[in-house]
Amino acid sequence: MNRKTLVKILKNENGVALLITLSIIAILLTISLELNRRVKIGSMAAQTGKDDYYLMEMAESGINVAKAVLVKDTTHNRIDSVQEEWADTEILDKIIHSLAFDEGDIKLKINDEMGKLQINALIDTYPGHEVNQDQKQICENLLSFFISNDKSEDKRDPRQITNCLIDWLDSKDGEMITGISGAESSFYESLTPPYKCANREFFDLNEMFFVKGVSNTLLSESDNLNSLFFDQKDLQLNDLFTVFGAEKNKNDKNKHYQFSGKININTAPIQVIAAILPFGKKDLAKNISEYRCMKPDDKSGYANDLSVKNWYAGVAGLTQKETEQIAKIVTYSSDIFSIESHAILKGKSLVLKSVVKRQKDKNGKWFCKTLRQQID
Repeated sequence: MNRKTLVKILKNENGVALLITLSIIAILLTISLELNRRVKIGSMAAQTGKDDYYLMEMAESGINVAKAVLVKDTTHNRIDSVQEEWADTEILDKIIHSLAFDEGDIKLKINDEMGKLQINALIDTYPGHEVNQDQKQICENLLSFFISNDKSEDKRDPRQITNCLIDWLDSKDGEMITGISGAESSFYESLTPPYKCANREFFDLNEMFFVKGVSNTLLSESDNLNSLFFDQKDLQLNDLFTVFGAEKNKNDKNKHYQFSGKININTAPIQVIAAILPFGKKDLAKNISEYRCMKPDDKSGYANDLSVKNWYAGVAGLTQKETEQIAKIVTYSSDIFSIESHAILKGKSLVLKSVVKRQKDKNGKWFCKTLRQQID
């Protein structure tokens, strides 16, 4: 539009009205397009939020199913093993599919926390500084499976790492407990950034990474190590260790508490089984692990009864003295379990992890109390 035409329009009232109308239409069109864009974004966000909410609901449903399975298990017996329904992912899948979700799927996994090494059991009583020597030996044994004896390739020392863990746990901040092979606040305060030695139990396994000698490659497979102890790839700390298992002494006015350190031989992974066996017999852990899962020829049920006291002794050929020693640190039942509920919907997924304790209410009925829950 040239200047003369614009002047004519401005002199003509109708022309001015037309120009104003066109301007308004242009503004309204811009507003309309922007509103449309925002509505689409809002609609997409609402759908995304709806899917996220549904994923969370599905994952929580999985946790509740797992709790129900664990409670149901108490009606059969008080023995917990790899032979139980809660330990069978195929059975858990069938239970989940019976719920008939309209969309999506849930994968459930339940692990026995008491089949793992209770890292806090290195100290007898909390707060305190007395070392549990049996647990110390088991910890050293377990770490030795992942550390080479060839110091030209691996300078780490299982005994030194265990001493550093003890120093982190005991209530005294000095070298009297473990000597110079441990690590107290004086060491950690020299780091960048500096921090203090906790001098208390671990509340979370990730705290172990603050301890001298513990790294995210601690459980990595090495070419010169016995492959027997690597029945799964990418082992994590929570596959072998647990921070749970605290027991309070109700008669103790000082409110001390402890970790029994007892390991469920019926559910323990092969590495933990090997760690509790006597010197020279660690390779027999494979026999024990396989014995638990053996099935008869007709593949119905299991061939071996894991409720029999000291059943593992015959499998590993233990002497009476060795059996009595191991009997002090093993158990056949558990009440603390970790649950992993993996919800999948429209290409999205959410993993909800929960640690529960199975216990009785005041009326004597079993239920599962949630100790910890987090989204992974």
